[in-house]
Amino acid sequence: MPPRIQVLAETLANQIAAGEVVERPAAAVKELVENALDAGARRIEIDLEDGGCRLLRVRDDGSGMGREDARLSLSRHATSKLRSKDDLFAIATYGFRGEALPSIAAVSRFTLLTCEPGAPAGTRIEVEGGRILSVEDAGAPPGTTVEARDLFWNVPARRKFLKRAATEQAHSIEAVLRLALPRPEVEFTVREHGRVLLRLPSGEAAAVQEQRAEEALGREVRGMLLPVSAQVRGVRARALLASPAIERSNASAIWLFVNDRAVRDRQLTHAVLRAYGEVMPHGRYPAALVFVDVAARDLDVNVHPAKAEVRLADARAAHEAITAALRPALASGSWLRLDGAPDAAPPQTALDPSADRSARVAEALRRYGDRAPYERPRWEGAGGATATQPAGQVALIAPAPYFAGLRYLGQLHRTYLVCEGPRGLVLVDQHAAHERMNYQRLRRAAAERRGQLQPLLVPILLQLAPAAAARIAEGADDLAAIGVEVEPFGGGSAAVKALPAPLASLRESALAALLTDLAEELSASGRGESLERRRDALLARAACHASVRAHDALGESEARALLGALDETDYGARCAHGRPVVAEWPVAEIEKRFGRDYESHGRAAPPETL
Repeated sequence: MPPRIQVLAETLANQIAAGEVVERPAAAVKELVENALDAGARRIEIDLEDGGCRLLRVRDDGSGMGREDARLSLSRHATSKLRSKDDLFAIATYGFRGEALPSIAAVSRFTLLTCEPGAPAGTRIEVEGGRILSVEDAGAPPGTTVEARDLFWNVPARRKFLKRAATEQAHSIEAVLRLALPRPEVEFTVREHGRVLLRLPSGEAAAVQEQRAEEALGREVRGMLLPVSAQVRGVRARALLASPAIERSNASAIWLFVNDRAVRDRQLTHAVLRAYGEVMPHGRYPAALVFVDVAARDLDVNVHPAKAEVRLADARAAHEAITAALRPALASGSWLRLDGAPDAAPPQTALDPSADRSARVAEALRRYGDRAPYERPRWEGAGGATATQPAGQVALIAPAPYFAGLRYLGQLHRTYLVCEGPRGLVLVDQHAAHERMNYQRLRRAAAERRGQLQPLLVPILLQLAPAAAARIAEGADDLAAIGVEVEPFGGGSAAVKALPAPLASLRESALAALLTDLAEELSASGRGESLERRRDALLARAACHASVRAHDALGESEARALLGALDETDYGARCAHGRPVVAEWPVAEIEKRFGRDYESHGRAAPPETL
């Protein structure tokens, strides 16, 4: 009986390997550009036709190869990056498996042209479907040019899964951007049929990285990126944070890099989302570029066929470093000074004409307790200086507070505080501002386990809907964690025995509405959610009820006190639900609306024609 197990033919093995390494033209672009970067290239050009399906050419000015190295580079598992097994645990290059060139050559009509600096001639190798057709001398500049035509021409089953040329082109451009962002010293150019699609000049690191961030995240981030950094247990995190005014419907605008390698990592993405959690509305995602630097020995990049995932020796330190870099900047509202365009208009809160909370605003502000100081971020210089000021070090020039520096003008519709800022008109949503202040008070009290409970002389008996009463009884422990002590009283009623200070002056009707909302929040909380997330959601609901509402009149002293309190409140520019507290209209935009800018004024019609 003949053996059933056979060794695969080399061509078939290469085609199978190509399926792991080269799933589409963008994957081939990524592998070839990585090889160019490892070869020390300072200028890389990528030419595409039909999104890379018909032609994909990568030209670099790197170190090039001699004839023997060029031949060996087309053999599987042939690499110049590894010499021993110890090298596998301290990889500092992009490519190391030796699969890229033979895999691409196995599924295309392939040409390799390469020349070492100072060599009298280069080498040209022609390959078709993995079979070498010719090896010959050729004139060539120093560096390497790899050309792959008719990708997957001999694997029609895979070729049919390729998308439209425009889609494949977009994926290839993104692959180049992910490699270009950590390498400002390298110039990149992408062309389609000779037309330049992307040109990324090299230059000074900070300026180049911001320009490339605009290409990656969108032009709307221009002037709205904040550089930050921090280090935890030898792991350094650097980031370019977009203002929370830049929102996305998914997490695709969070780009992660570990040792300059673009990666996907749930834990690191989670760290970014948690840092932005206080300033993003539910269901919306931020835009950010995050770079994590670790020692090569503490990183395993050999855990994914396309090297898209990595394993960190101390993943918790990376998570903490990202948190330490992002949170101080987001909490202090430094990004407010970056916003050159109007923020999203704050949605109006639900009307509650019967609620008379304005009388409690001054008292709430007076009772606003001591606040824990936070570190204000400084701009990171080109050398990558730490983004936060060391604790205890006194700044020579104290940063000017944003909200207290506004000139208060009055109320708009008894809902928005109208102010004049250094750059133009500023509106502050009074409910959102007061909600953020109360939320921080409630959360600090709960975290410190003080509770700041205010026992009631006589428990307040409230009648609730049966479902709400049952949910309140079931979640009594969760409510006690935020300082609300409630006991079931039978017949769909509940007795409130103690409340945190900001909620102590709620009227009976408002207190019933609060418990109904808390019951709804308890019902909506999933079983898989952490206790901290459930607690924060309950605190956000409670803070909303303790705050001044839309259409509540505020006196000037109360308004000024509220503005001053926002400067001392972490995440003061967003409410507890992530909605904007403040919106700004620059003078330039106002002048444009009135035709006072030069360009608009030149086109304006004379008054008599209006």
